[in-house]
Amino acid sequence: MIKALIFDCFGVFYTDPVFAYMREPTTPPAKAKALHSLDEQAARGMLDKAGFVTKAASIVGITESEAEQRFFHSTARNERLIKYVHELRQQYKVAMLSNIGGDMMDGFFSPQERQQLFDAVILSGDVNMAKPDRAIFELICRRLGVELGEAVMIDDMPTTCEIVKTFGMQSVCYKDYEQCKSELTAFLK
Repeated sequence: MIKALIFDCFGVFYTDPVFAYMREPTTPPAKAKALHSLDEQAARGMLDKAGFVTKAASIVGITESEAEQRFFHSTARNERLIKYVHELRQQYKVAMLSNIGGDMMDGFFSPQERQQLFDAVILSGDVNMAKPDRAIFELICRRLGVELGEAVMIDDMPTTCEIVKTFGMQSVCYKDYEQCKSELTAFLK
């Protein structure tokens, strides 16, 4: 029986601003690779926001203020999904599990919003492990008070969705709101 729903942030609630820049046709591959490395360091708690901003600004060739704005603020939020999550939380435990530095989320979800929307939140940089490490999924389930097999992971990365199945979890590979809602509805019947 499903008791908990665990949502990724980027690619689900928001477009990932770092990956969006990396995928721009005009972004040189060397810059994309360097940014990806910074993103990985931040996700594992090895680089804080200030360090990321300084290094990203240098890589991209913009000011630190522009890098802060570009990579850590967005108004393109998936409001339909947020409304749906509020509905789901009436019957299920709901969490957010995101590969991001612990001090990097506030421009997307404030601490107050996270508390209102989720029963638990893990930002990978806070716990020095990241998806798809099994330990981070075990940790979020412990915080929710559920077993791995009682949770559904909603993530935009197909590899993550496949890996969690090997842990006994269910998954929905997020493509868009309608597809996600349809697949979740099937799990929750």
